[in-house]
Amino acid sequence: MKEFLKMKVRTIFIILGHSCNMQCAYCMQRPVIHEQLTNRINPKIYDFIEALQKESGDPIHIQFFGGEPLLYFQNLKEIVEETKRRQIPLSYGVITNGRALTDEMVNFFNEHAEDMTFTLSWDGYQTKDTRLFDVFADPLLKARLLSLKRLGLSGVISSRSYPKEMLAAFQDISDEYRKIHGYQVYVNLDEIFDTGIARRDLLAVDYDRVEQEMKELALLYLQVLTGKESSEEEYVRINYLEGFFRQMRHFYIDKGGKWERTTVYCGNGLTTLNMDVEGNLYPCHNTDEKVGSITGDFFPYLYCILRGDGIKERRAECLDCPALAYCQGGCKIVDEKTRRETYCRLKRAVFVPVISVFEAYGRRLEGADKNG
Repeated sequence: MKEFLKMKVRTIFIILGHSCNMQCAYCMQRPVIHEQLTNRINPKIYDFIEALQKESGDPIHIQFFGGEPLLYFQNLKEIVEETKRRQIPLSYGVITNGRALTDEMVNFFNEHAEDMTFTLSWDGYQTKDTRLFDVFADPLLKARLLSLKRLGLSGVISSRSYPKEMLAAFQDISDEYRKIHGYQVYVNLDEIFDTGIARRDLLAVDYDRVEQEMKELALLYLQVLTGKESSEEEYVRINYLEGFFRQMRHFYIDKGGKWERTTVYCGNGLTTLNMDVEGNLYPCHNTDEKVGSITGDFFPYLYCILRGDGIKERRAECLDCPALAYCQGGCKIVDEKTRRETYCRLKRAVFVPVISVFEAYGRRLEGADKNG
């Protein structure tokens, strides 16, 4: 274990199990998951987490993952309670489809809301098409979800779900949520990944539409930023674009526009560890390929992690990409064929319009400064 302590780990995805209670059309796990995991928690994972946190010196974020993590609620609950009993400085999060949510779970998540987030995977009003079941269409589930103290919504851009319509649906939910809690939900949008998904039609994205919508969203963000639009009515859209603005500022101002990484931006396998409840380690939380364990040798593990990372081979190509500030090499489990055909194209459709709008705004500010 001692060699692992040389890494500054920021996040640990704990893979509770691979079972799921839904059949989402774009699930990137189904094509790459071949075996189920045990439910037995290895108590050594607590020593491992504690040692990593002490070495880091900062709180580590524990992200509960699946399959569907709520199907493994008792293990999730046990891990939270044991790490809190040990007084390990941690924060927690769960990413879930929400279908298995019970009153007991709501009470638990609310009890720990100070340091635990609850993120619901939901694609707006197209959810029944992409996920085959809409939790917000069930009155009881909707009431439970809206009663959570720290609720987030995360959708996937695909040929069925586009940014503006998803964010509009998120805003509707957020407005209801604010009436209960006095504050809004947090939001996130991801782009569809092809790891061999069965619904190929979901990959037929209208890239021109995505580009136009992202440009409109970026312009709206600037209007709010300059006080020309109200932020209250546009909270969700602004919250989404704020993440782009921070990331662009970090890349161009904090990092001077230099991309010096030799490993994937997400840090999977390095600053982000992916571990099941037995203590097996994985290169990514979206695969069942084991590359080591918390009690195994560190250097063979590290070799497997670096061997599966193609950033060095793609570096020259990525440096020429206008979406570099956001994508920064992309995902290592996406194969090269997919990268060329859909992955990079969608990333550029999402990110490049935002960069262009922000850069144009920066040039206007610069010109205004020069003109006094």
